[in-house]
Amino acid sequence: MRSPHKLLRVFVLLFSVAALAAVATSMASAHGKGKGNGKKGALYVSPSGKAYASDRNCKSAAFTSVQAAVDASPSGGTVVVCKGTYTEDVVISSPLTLTGQHGAVIHGAATTSKTCQQLGPGGLGSASCLAAITIKSSHVTVQGFKVTGAIGEGILATGSVPGGSISKVTIKSNTVTGNDTGGIPPNTTSPYPQCVEQGQIPGDCGEGIHLMGVAKSVVSHNFVSGNSGGVLLTDEFGPTHGNLISHNTITGNAFDCGITAPGHNPHALDSSGNPQPSVAGVYNNTIAHNTITNNGNKGEGAGVLFANAQAGTASYNNLVEFNKISGNELAGVTMHAHTLGAGEFEDLSGNQIVHNVIGTNNTGGDPLDGSASDNSTTGILVFSASVPVTVKIAHNIIRHDVYGVWLGVGGHVTAALSHNVFQHVTTPVFTSP
Repeated sequence: MRSPHKLLRVFVLLFSVAALAAVATSMASAHGKGKGNGKKGALYVSPSGKAYASDRNCKSAAFTSVQAAVDASPSGGTVVVCKGTYTEDVVISSPLTLTGQHGAVIHGAATTSKTCQQLGPGGLGSASCLAAITIKSSHVTVQGFKVTGAIGEGILATGSVPGGSISKVTIKSNTVTGNDTGGIPPNTTSPYPQCVEQGQIPGDCGEGIHLMGVAKSVVSHNFVSGNSGGVLLTDEFGPTHGNLISHNTITGNAFDCGITAPGHNPHALDSSGNPQPSVAGVYNNTIAHNTITNNGNKGEGAGVLFANAQAGTASYNNLVEFNKISGNELAGVTMHAHTLGAGEFEDLSGNQIVHNVIGTNNTGGDPLDGSASDNSTTGILVFSASVPVTVKIAHNIIRHDVYGVWLGVGGHVTAALSHNVFQHVTTPVFTSP
């Protein structure tokens, strides 16, 4: 699913000796040499900001552009964005805390000359960053914003080739809505390479929030709605592992899944099918305490999806626990292993689905790949037609579905089932021959 974005600024003024000192401080800050004058050395952004103001709070902000403040901030600094709407795409390339005060809105717009690596139908390339906020560095926090209107993701955190994965990113307490417009509705001519629709696949545009080659990071307490899809974890530019996706509300993302964790990188496994966790793979991520509802209903989307795109890809050893999942177009938790040829491998094993409350899902039916289909409401679906898949499904409450757990086909799925509670479920466990 998707990818990237940004801007800059200028000067003038003199007066008394005291004023000169203030100007010198502001000039240092504006050129990335100062530490800021506000709380904890923060730089301030406001629609009413004035160049070389004292920059101690929102009333004396020295910046009107978020990107200009980000570019001026020292490594490890803080940028505070005051109430207002900022029509720009923002790219963060060094450690930073970007904090939005109440009423701070970043409305994505293709304003940046900065470029991001992208992986579209034509392979690896570089294009303008088109997410509202793009994070290209480890040790970055983005919090407190309404993020809307971007052609690409609302918020994208991305590694790179040859840099590999980034880590210690925190994305919290944001409202991310109405982004990924390059993929709404899915089409074959999107301006965003990763959004280009291919067959049934709506395009991996990145959706509301996208971790692409990101490790040991946190996405928490966000409201994600009205994007093509919700939260996406992929491994194009390095492994995506050890992340915590928790306490988010992910609802009404009409064309794709609530949370998607697919293996995209064909180098996650070696030629013998062994994992290469330092190279690629989506693994050891925890998806917990989220509310995931009504996603994919104009397209194709599960509540939570694990899948692999091709031979050599891997999405394994992830944990889905204590979530509330209902009303999604595919099964509440869906696992798709695609059919491979002789001598090809993928890894979709070791995932655990435990302690969730799962209501009516698979409202649109799942065509799978032609060897089977599931056209009835379903809580959890695990499908493989050619490769062995193991999964743990335990201590879940599954309600108001025809199938509680759908497993298949041909004996390729081995499920450890225990202590699940089925309420108003016609067939608690169905195994496709």
